[in-house]
Amino acid sequence: MNQMIIAKLYSFVFILLLAFGQSTSSMSTNDFLTRFVRIVNHLINHPLTYHCKSADDDLGIRTLQPNGEWEFSFDAATFKITDFYCYFFNEHFYATFDVYVEDSKFEDKCGGDHCIWTAQYDGFYLYNTDLGQNVKLHNWTTQY
Repeated sequence: MNQMIIAKLYSFVFILLLAFGQSTSSMSTNDFLTRFVRIVNHLINHPLTYHCKSADDDLGIRTLQPNGEWEFSFDAATFKITDFYCYFFNEHFYATFDVYVEDSKFEDKCGGDHCIWTAQYDGFYLYNTDLGQNVKLHNWTTQY
């Protein structure tokens, strides 16, 4: 009788190990890295005001002076997709877009775990570390 209980217990533990192993086999060591987003203001003589947030974190309204930079970091969520977006504006223009989305296509655009966004007069550029250059991804919208 005791052997039967022990055998069932071992079987139960074995099934749990198999189930846990299957659920984590798709995870990589990249899933636990800290991610970074940097905002750079290349609007000469114009401050850049912005408000960045995710579903869980509101980073507040901030203003960058010309040639200023601001960076934030976070650990990607384990069981959901991390998505940070920002609303940018100055006296004449505005733009809203995702500055970080946890997926391989977006991370390929950044070239890794560090996304560097630069505001210029003609729009927003994302620095791709693999290409070694800024790539324009978003335009400004005129405020009426």
